[in-house]
Amino acid sequence: MTLSKTVLSFVETHVVNPAAKFVETVAFEMPNVTDLADTYKGTWYLSPRQHTIEFVCYNILFFLLFRLGLHLFRKKGSAFYSPRLDQLSNSISNNVLAGHVMDKAVLALLCGSYALTVYHKVFGDNFMYLLQPCHVNLLLLIFTMVGPKDSKVTRMAFNSYLHYIWATIFALTFPDTTENGLYLVIENFWIEHYLLLLVPVYLIYTGRFVVFPLSFSYAVLSYALFSLFHSFVLSGFGLLTGHNLNYMLVPPNSPFMHSLGKYYRLSIYGGTFFCCLVSRYVIVEIFSIGIKIKQWKKANSTMREQGIPQVKELKLE
Repeated sequence: MTLSKTVLSFVETHVVNPAAKFVETVAFEMPNVTDLADTYKGTWYLSPRQHTIEFVCYNILFFLLFRLGLHLFRKKGSAFYSPRLDQLSNSISNNVLAGHVMDKAVLALLCGSYALTVYHKVFGDNFMYLLQPCHVNLLLLIFTMVGPKDSKVTRMAFNSYLHYIWATIFALTFPDTTENGLYLVIENFWIEHYLLLLVPVYLIYTGRFVVFPLSFSYAVLSYALFSLFHSFVLSGFGLLTGHNLNYMLVPPNSPFMHSLGKYYRLSIYGGTFFCCLVSRYVIVEIFSIGIKIKQWKKANSTMREQGIPQVKELKLE
């Protein structure tokens, strides 16, 4: 017991305290008093010491979760390792309804909305908020539209995005329609978020991408990427610039979050995991139920014609 106390005291004195002092030195000059009614500006709601400990611990945890999810995903088998799904992808690519014109129209809408967002953030003097998850998700969708369709990275990017649809629904449910006097700010908010919600449905129903089978390991991988973006990028840039990027410095203005106090980020990360599972296992499955029924009927019809017994599809764990 004495040895453990000695070790902890040494770590606290020679590692944690100097690191916390360094964080406080390099961070943006922020007030110590927090106005919970104004959640745009960062404050020292969490102490430099807590920021330091959480930055290290959360990033290590989420990186390990990412590696674990990727390892299990590769081990169990994935869509881009499956010859059956590769054949399906090739078939889809060759038979998509003259989708090129519609694809270009959808891509133009995505790019136009993002260009408006850049204009609003830059000329509204809050360009750091381009790092907000919804704007980054919009870029992710643009990447999936312009990237090579047979690329593993493009497929994985699209299927990871399917775990993040909950964020768009949340933003539409609790919209931030703050007016800054610039052209089409409010209108573009709604355009952007409805595109984020509807474009994946379009991509699924036109067969633009193969949707990976349900896989808990891929859900863990996608969650770890989303959380790493928050714990490393948003937390880091938030401290350096003093912007409360997606509530990484100050909690949302809600009684529940206020009641959690200094540990509100733990509840955010925990809730995010649950929401990622709901997005993929519930919302996306509801979105794609029509095409699944159509594929199932077609497969059964083909099997009956060929006299092949029906085989249940295996699910990834």
